[in-house]
Amino acid sequence: MRKLWKGMFMTPHLWESIYMAYRAGYDAVGGMLMGRGGEKGELMQNPALWTNVQEALDRTGIFLSGLGNCIIDDNDNLHPFGMGKSPDPNDMREMFEFAADHGWQGGVQTSVWTTNEDLAIEKFAKICDVTAEYGFTVNLEFVAWGVCDTLAKARKILEAVNKPNARITMDLMHMYYMDVKPEEIEACPAEWFGEYHICDMPHVEFPTEKEALAKEGRSFRLFPGETGIDLAKWIRVIPDNVLVTPEIPNRERTEKWGAFEYACRTLEACKEYYRKNNIPL
Repeated sequence: MRKLWKGMFMTPHLWESIYMAYRAGYDAVGGMLMGRGGEKGELMQNPALWTNVQEALDRTGIFLSGLGNCIIDDNDNLHPFGMGKSPDPNDMREMFEFAADHGWQGGVQTSVWTTNEDLAIEKFAKICDVTAEYGFTVNLEFVAWGVCDTLAKARKILEAVNKPNARITMDLMHMYYMDVKPEEIEACPAEWFGEYHICDMPHVEFPTEKEALAKEGRSFRLFPGETGIDLAKWIRVIPDNVLVTPEIPNRERTEKWGAFEYACRTLEACKEYYRKNNIPL
């Protein structure tokens, strides 16, 4: 099965991202229909712009995967370096309906930032229930500097809610820093995994402060193979049907090369890592 590669482009308009993704060699684009706190994106504020998006999709064959973030936190006690307020999924039904009507694939990304385990499970279950009505999944990413920071904790949440559209997003940075074993991935049902993020690490050693790790993880990641860390051991056990997303934010390289060139080099570096390690593309 050929791998499908999803690009993340922070352009002003979604149709620009689609054209850039096509030229760079990606198969899909993250739609970002909504912001982390459930804020309405450009298309929801001006739906007439969809004609530009549809033309770009028709001309390129790119597909849209992922609606954006719906994070989980306690709004009365927000995580000190989390991702903002936790929206009510009922308030985003208009966005879910728009995405369903326009052929969006994938689902909503989420992560847990509250230490209140019961609240986290309750909110995750609610997101799953609401998005299921529109045919979308909910992809829980365990984050090394978050509260749900290991595959074991993410698995516990999925087992607790027992929702058919619940998924786990794997990110090599979080897997490395939290010492996730390949055997832990193999022990999970293959259908649990909807997407995984590939990158190399800003640090080979785990920073002593998670706040520092969050800063570096959001701005200074490296291309696969740059540190010599054995990333292939995880890649080989991730199911073939999982969408591959190079998540390699690097502020200095983006400023030096420009966003489009950086996106091109990012995909080239990821595929080269696959080739060097005899991993099917």
